[in-house]
Amino acid sequence: MDSVLNVEVSCFKNYVTPGNPVNINMLTWLTSAQHAARVEQIRNLESKEKRLELKAALPGITPSGVFSFRNENCLIRHSGLVQLDIDLKENGHIENYNQLKEEISKIPNVAYCGHSVSGTGFWCLIPIAFPDKHREHILALIEAFDKIYHIKVDPAPSNVASLRGYSYDPDAYFNHRAIPVEVYYEPQRPNFKLVQPEGSRDRAAAEVYIREIEERKIDITGGYHNWLAIGFSLAATFGEGGREYFHRVSQFHPEYHPGRTDRQYSNCLKHGNGKINFGTFIHHCQLAGMKVPENKRAQHAQQSPHSQAASKQNMPEKQGTRAFNHGVRTS
Repeated sequence: MDSVLNVEVSCFKNYVTPGNPVNINMLTWLTSAQHAARVEQIRNLESKEKRLELKAALPGITPSGVFSFRNENCLIRHSGLVQLDIDLKENGHIENYNQLKEEISKIPNVAYCGHSVSGTGFWCLIPIAFPDKHREHILALIEAFDKIYHIKVDPAPSNVASLRGYSYDPDAYFNHRAIPVEVYYEPQRPNFKLVQPEGSRDRAAAEVYIREIEERKIDITGGYHNWLAIGFSLAATFGEGGREYFHRVSQFHPEYHPGRTDRQYSNCLKHGNGKINFGTFIHHCQLAGMKVPENKRAQHAQQSPHSQAASKQNMPEKQGTRAFNHGVRTS
């Protein structure tokens, strides 16, 4: 069958642990009723603990590709699909929530939409035009679903290795000719006034450390308080000129979102009291195992390739999606 869903993905017998994956066809997975009885049992249970226990025994897949091991660095090939997860608790403002599957099915980019294992949520599969921009596509889709359709999407599956536990929906929606989404986040870089001048030791150190973060794809922002402290540190040292740094440092967190990162940095600029200085940023880098020689910092200060660069995230023009014919009613 010529279908955007006729792709190979990795399947894990127990999705709580990484496990050793086997390959499975996406259409086979989506239409299989092998564990339908277990799903129905889970949906009828009142005990949350028991539901979680039974869910953990179900198999899971990585919808976005084939992996040698469940880690984003072990991707063998991308499926060309991203998954979106929509939960009831985040969308209580939608009056016709029970009809959400029918409304989502009107979007020509959606290849699949069905109930999650709980029966109260929905999940979707959407083909993307540029698999190497997996996270950027998801971030743009999250923004579009929020701004256009007033639907809150869980940002967790922005990681290409994110799992999807088995679920069963006999009335799931399929669109084998779904249109790949082309829109994705592409940061723009406006000019700004530097707080730390070009060639300063702090700016040279920041450039070297952040370049190493990007080369090694390290997340040093785990935990809200750490993220906030790093933001205050960069804001106190570089002012508006540290905004790009904050995005570059934050981008490897699994829930990175350009809009929220922008707002957080603006808050750091507004509410910083100067008590958190550049040493805090250095401290978090060193906790992650980075040690940059002093001579390398000096050499980088002379080169200073990013002296004029800063980034402010802008939502690109929406392409490839359209509003619902009838729309989602919000209270």
